Amino acid sequence: MAIYQYYLAFIPKVGLLKKHEVIPTEINVNTEDGYFDANTEQYWELAEINFDNVKLEIDKLIEKADWGNDEECFIWKTETNVLDNDASMSINAETKKIEHLSFRADLREPQLKFLNGMLDLAKKKEMLLMDRKGKIFSPEYNKIENYIKNSNSFKFIENPEKFLDDLSKGKITIE
Repeated sequence: MAIYQYYLAFIPKVGLLKKHEVIPTEINVNTEDGYFDANTEQYWELAEINFDNVKLEIDKLIEKADWGNDEECFIWKTETNVLDNDASMSINAETKKIEHLSFRADLREPQLKFLNGMLDLAKKKEMLLMDRKGKIFSPEYNKIENYIKNSNSFKFIENPEKFLDDLSKGKITIE
């Protein structure tokens, strides 16, 4: 993940409600093996969301990558010298249900077009969003704005030299 990208995972609201009866403020994420695992499969399993419709909506926002796509995995990528947005979706081979859906928005993008498009998709499909720490958000920019502004991604964009200096002094840790 590029330092200027902000990660969010989609979680179906109905799956959270079926599992917890209320919307939690956060869910556990797994980083024990050094990799980030959102553990969202259980919520997708409880939801009845057509992955084709979600895929088609993302296709309108960003082009598919020319690598890594098959019947169980879809990857979208826009990468230029000035922009790097991406998204990925994993499908269960047997049930054809989504197991994981996430994206990384380039915070350098003017008007955050991709981020706002993904927020609109989440609203339209009644999904919530989760950051890398497991915090759950409504898909509204004003609900996630402070988290973005406190992220390493934003701090780096705002002042790369200070970010690197703070990182070397231990004032900032890698997320």
